[in-house]
This record gives sequence, C-alpha cells and structure tokens, in this order.
Amino acid sequence: MPPVSIRRGSIPPEVLRLVEEHKARELRRDQQQGMGRPIIGTESWGYQIVAVGSTVHWGKWRTFFDFLSDYIKQTLGGDWGNVEIAKPLSERHPVMRWYDAVCHYQQRTILEPGKVHTAPMTGATAAYFGLGYSLYLLAHNVALQQKLIARLKNRDQFQGAYYETLVAAWFILAGFELTLEDESDATDSHCEFTAKSKTSGKSYSVEAKSRGTDKDHLDVGAQLVKALRKTAAHQRIVMIDVNVPDDAARSAEDWLREVMQGLRRREPTLTVNGQPAPPAFVVVTNHPYHYDLDGISARLVVLAGGFKISDYGFDATFTSLMDAFKTKQKYIDIFRLGKAIADYRIPATFDGEVPEFAFGEAERKWKIGERYDLAIEPGAAGVLTTATVSETEKVVYLVFRLDAGRDVIATAPMTDAELSAYISHPATFFNVPRPVGGKLNTPLELFEWLHENYRNTPREKLLEFLQASPDLAHLSTLPDDELLLVCCERWVGGTMNTTRG
Repeated sequence: MPPVSIRRGSIPPEVLRLVEEHKARELRRDQQQGMGRPIIGTESWGYQIVAVGSTVHWGKWRTFFDFLSDYIKQTLGGDWGNVEIAKPLSERHPVMRWYDAVCHYQQRTILEPGKVHTAPMTGATAAYFGLGYSLYLLAHNVALQQKLIARLKNRDQFQGAYYETLVAAWFILAGFELTLEDESDATDSHCEFTAKSKTSGKSYSVEAKSRGTDKDHLDVGAQLVKALRKTAAHQRIVMIDVNVPDDAARSAEDWLREVMQGLRRREPTLTVNGQPAPPAFVVVTNHPYHYDLDGISARLVVLAGGFKISDYGFDATFTSLMDAFKTKQKYIDIFRLGKAIADYRIPATFDGEVPEFAFGEAERKWKIGERYDLAIEPGAAGVLTTATVSETEKVVYLVFRLDAGRDVIATAPMTDAELSAYISHPATFFNVPRPVGGKLNTPLELFEWLHENYRNTPREKLLEFLQASPDLAHLSTLPDDELLLVCCERWVGGTMNTTRG
C-alpha cells in the first residue's frame, strides 16, 4: 500500500491544536525532568504508581517529593535508618541529620496536613531530596549498584559517593547514556562511568572527585591528579567539587576562576605515572547545601574549563565570532552538561504539569486555539489566537478572532499563582509551545540566535542578504553552512556598529 500524504491544510484545526498541546506537554516535561527517561507514573484506586526501572512502587503520594521521601528510605534501608535515629543527633550519619532537619522544616511549614504546601528549598531539603532524586535517576536510567549504596552508608566514603551520584544525575539530565564500570573488577583503575551523548554520539570517560571538608584553600590539584591516574577509554571529563560553604560576600565565579587558573598553571609540569598528564575537560562545581541545613540562600555553581585544551574554558580567546561559534559547536556536549547543572531542579509533579496548575493554586484559563464566549456583546465568541503577559502589570493581553473575522484585544488580571506559573514556564503557559524572547547579553548569544532563526533559509535568500558585499563572488562559492555563518557574523557586526554609533 503506498504511503498516504496528508497536507497540513487538510487536517482539522481541532487535531492541530491537540498536536500542539502534546508538544507543549512534552516541552514542559523536558524542562522539568531533563533528557533522561521520563517519570513513568499513573494514578489508580487512590494510589500513585511509579515505575523505577523494572520495579513498580505505589503509595499515597501527592507530589514527586513525597515519592522521593519514601524512595530514599527504602533504598538505604529502614533498619539502617532506625539504628541511626537512635543515636544522638551529632553522631548520626549525615543523611540522617539532613532528614532530621527536613522533618523539623516540614513541621514548621505544613500547617494543614494532607494539603500540598509550597516552601523555599533549604540546605537540608536540597541535600536530602537531591540524594533521593540522584538515586532514582540512576535506578531508572542505568542501575543502582549495591556497592554504591554501601559506600553512601559508610561515613568515611560518603562524601565521595554522594558526589558521584550527583554527577551521574547531572549527566542523565543532560542527555547522556551512562555505562557504569564493573565494580568487581580490581585488575584496573577505571573511571566512574562512560557517558555517551544522545545528540552527538560521542563517548566520554567520566571521573568524579570531591574535596574533603574544612579546607582553607581552593586548590584542587590533588583531585585532578587522582582523576587523571584512572584508565580512560575516551576523552576525559573530570568533575571536581570544591566543597566549601557558600560565601555571599564573594562572587562564586571569582573563586571558581581562581580554581581553574590554578589548574592552568599545572599544565606544563604535571605528570601522571611519569608521563605528561593527559588532556581533560574539567568541570568545577560547588554544591554547598550541607553546610547550612536551615539556610535558603546557598548557590549551586558550575564552571567548566579545559586542562591542556586551550580553546575551551573561561579564558579561551577567539579571533572572530564565527570561530567562537564553531568551537562551541565542537564542544557542545560539555556546554549542554554545564547548562543542565546550572538549571538543575527537582521536579514537583509526576507528569510535568506546572505545580500551580497541578495542585489547584491556579487554573490554566487561557489556551491558544480554544474558543471562548466573550462579554463584548451578546452572543459574541472567538478563538484565542495570541496572548502575552505583562509581569509588571500582572495582566495578560489576549487577542481573539471573532466568528465574523474581526480581531479584538482584551485584558485579564493575573493572580500571584498564575504569574508564578508563567515565570517558571513561559513557553507553554498558553498550552501550546511558543518562542519566548529573552535578553541577549553577548555578541555570541546574538550570533547563536540569528543562526537558529535563519538555519533553514534558502541559499538564494542568504546571497540576496549579502548582495552589497564587495566579496560577493567569493561568498557565492561557499557551502551553505559557511554562507550562513558569514551572514550571522556580518549581521552581528552591523548591529554592534549601530549600537556604538
């Protein structure tokens, strides 16, 4: 039977709207749950059912945090937890000290039992639920090794194991497929895992190191050496956590730059096993939540650089915007990893819905493509065609296409909950995916924006844009992708000259 060709114009508008709504749900889920396997869950007979890998869990969970609270207890073991709780607080395992702080915080903030409450993340909730989320992501996407769980329970090995779970979670969320090393193989000193990018197909050997507590310096050279001693089958990515309290009086980026500059100074002289040290991408983080369990202002910070990779990192220099763009595309996997770390959040819902809508704080009133009865005149009705939000006014501007073909503009006030839902997910607030304008802070960001928006432009149109160029004859010989890069670079240059003028 020959394939059936369906023209877009022949598809009923109702079907097109359902397709767009599905795209919006998927986009929202990706933004909340990252690029790993989605949360698989459903409600039945008053229970929330959640599949984790090949294991099914069920319980009376309203939020994903409720599920994580039970999941971490089950994973680490109730008997182990009860033994720790019986100890004085100061002698308990760090995880159980976090748990104690979480319980007290919930007692202060949950004023109506059984009702979903919203409260800022504290150091304790970020650390405790973050560990639960990492364990869930590993079990759901790869495997949860018993040796790792044993190391987490061991106080002396806990910090390193805790950071390894966090690093694995970041890679999963960034869209990497992980292959864990054989933990029973004692014949070789290998990296933690291999990470294969789902987008580029490239594989990386990943090693994670966390410094101990109570350090009075920021040097991570010892951690780098230990990481580079491991056998690696692929390009190396070394993750190092400086593990220091968040210092609000000093820019986190400033001291992370100090860390990276210290690594740069070692490049000419560092040796591993008597040989010059191999190159590696080095991602330095600070995950300081366990230092202030009751505080809410701690920052997760990430900075990536190249050890013996001169064209990657905060101090890399480029001769042109085109050169910078090409280099970023060359190392796009590492940039995506850094973004996933910077955007890291624990989802609150199972299906990716915005919490304000999922838990009844607000209602998704305005859906593009849906028909509404309007109060402008008796019997008036129209389809919402476009909408925009003014955050400062707390107002939504709505454009309706009336049955007679005329467009009308209306406004509606927004509640605090609606505005919060919009700010967290502006691209899908109106139930269809829409591009959302953002501030372009650098010439490279403008270059990338232009490249994304003009990447499907026909060659003839690009040459038309460049027809006044004195080197048009040469430009006409360039491949399509190079021609687009030239256009973007010259557009940015013209914009910058106009701005300066």
